Amino acid sequence: MKDLSNKEAYVKEFSEKLAKSQVVVLASCEGVTVSEMTALRKAVRESGAELRVVKNTLLCRALHTTPMKELEGHMKGNTAVTFGYNDPIAPVKALFDFADKAKKFTFKAGYMEGKLLNVADLTTLSKIPGRKDLLAMLASAVQGPIRKLAGVLDSLRKKREEASGAPAEAAAEAATA
Repeated sequence: MKDLSNKEAYVKEFSEKLAKSQVVVLASCEGVTVSEMTALRKAVRESGAELRVVKNTLLCRALHTTPMKELEGHMKGNTAVTFGYNDPIAPVKALFDFADKAKKFTFKAGYMEGKLLNVADLTTLSKIPGRKDLLAMLASAVQGPIRKLAGVLDSLRKKREEASGAPAEAAAEAATA
C-alpha cells in the first residue's frame, strides 16, 4: 500500500461500499484467529454483507466524504468493518452470534439510516427478527383467519350433510354407479 495510487483506489473502493451500505458496523478483532475470521466472513457473506479488516487511516479518508463521518472517532486499534447491503439486520445478527462464541471480538460502533449506533443500539438491533422470520410471521398471520374460515365452512358442510340424512359424497357415488 506504499504506492499512492493503491491508497487512492482503496479509499475509492471503500467510499463506494459505504455509499451502497444500509448498515455499517465497526468492531475490534484483535486476538481473533484466522480460522475464526474465515468462519465469520462466511457467515457475514451468507447474510448478504461483507466484512473487511481495514487500515484505519484509509477508511477514515473514505468516511470523511460520507455522512458517516461520526464513525471516525471509533477508528482506533484493529478494526473490522462490516458493510450490510441488502438486509440491515442479518449481518448484525451474524456478528453477534460470532461475538457470543469469540469473546475477543468486541463492537465499537455502527451506522444506519443517518444515525450513529452505539453498542447498546447494535445489541437491540441484533435481537430484532430477521427479514425471513418477519415474512414467516406475516404469512402465518394471514393464514390464520383463512384456516379458521375453512374450518367453519367445513363444519357447516358437515351439518348440512347430517341434516339431509345422506352425505353428499355417498349420493354422488350412487349416481356414478
